[in-house]
Amino acid sequence: MTRCIALLDLDAFYAAVEVLERPELAGKPVIVGAPPDRRGVVTTASYEARKFGVRSAMPMRTAVRLCPDGVFLQPNFPLYRRYSRRVMDTVRRLASQVEQVSVDEAYVDLTEPASGDFDRGVEIAREMQRDVKERVGLDCSLGVATSKMVAKIACGQGKPHGFTVVRPGEEAAFLAPLPVEEAPGIGPVTGSELRRAGIRTLGELAAQDEQEMERRFGRRGRWMREAALGIDESPVVTEREVKSISGETTFEIDTADEGFLRRAIWKLSGEVARRLEQKEMRARTVGIKLRYHNFATITRARTLAHAVASADDVGHQALALFEAHWERGRPVRLVGVKAEGLLPASGDASTEAGARPEQPRLL
Repeated sequence: MTRCIALLDLDAFYAAVEVLERPELAGKPVIVGAPPDRRGVVTTASYEARKFGVRSAMPMRTAVRLCPDGVFLQPNFPLYRRYSRRVMDTVRRLASQVEQVSVDEAYVDLTEPASGDFDRGVEIAREMQRDVKERVGLDCSLGVATSKMVAKIACGQGKPHGFTVVRPGEEAAFLAPLPVEEAPGIGPVTGSELRRAGIRTLGELAAQDEQEMERRFGRRGRWMREAALGIDESPVVTEREVKSISGETTFEIDTADEGFLRRAIWKLSGEVARRLEQKEMRARTVGIKLRYHNFATITRARTLAHAVASADDVGHQALALFEAHWERGRPVRLVGVKAEGLLPASGDASTEAGARPEQPRLL
């Protein structure tokens, strides 16, 4: 059976949902993110806004300068999650093996519903794209290939509302002209290393001697060469174990106000506790993150003798860590709270008999 894997990526998802909810915004540059007069970044920009140079993760003040007449909206995450569930329910009508990797992106294994016929898998993927538009009202782009990695790259080449197919045996030729950074897992640092070695495209990377790549780059050298050839056997994983739950907030103004910082940590602890309750989990480890005004960041955590789930328990542990590790008087830019070492709420919430809490540790 020939594998057929699709990556579905919703186009400018947050902005598109806002336009669906408010049709009068159609055709306008919609920018979702932090308030324009505060510190923060763009979360999503509509394609109309992108014509002005606005991009995700851009400082909001830069976006305002580039697109002063844009429609600036704060994110409505509960609304986006509802639309995401509708999209995934639509996808699952056609295929049961769906790996949702984010609120707006999912891998779909079409091998079984297509009975191993790649062309039939492509037809199902086209039907999927049509169904998402007709049933939910959202545009999406799809990449279809024999592996997750190639499907992801293909999807990125066709946005917005793209449909890019890389057929069996065409992987290396499709990848060859692309920059090395297009391969998932090759970031700016590794990309710079490869370029210094005279390797700029995935085709040039694929042509390298395997042993020489391992000599230069260690174990990742072999992986990078295989990626450039389109070799990826990773499966579509339908269920992922939740390993941690966290929340964080960036302040509008750096602050050393202890009372303000304590209240922010307590509020985040409550949010984390609510998510633990929703997932019916308890946490054996509670941690905090502090980012100072100069972007120096520390994370500290404490593993407990008994798993916790309540807002009071999470909050008390987080505040104890804060008091122990905050450099008093030093302005803070961001605080975060994390719960990890998760256990089912209905199970045994304690560690082994006689276990003692670990000392705070550096994550």
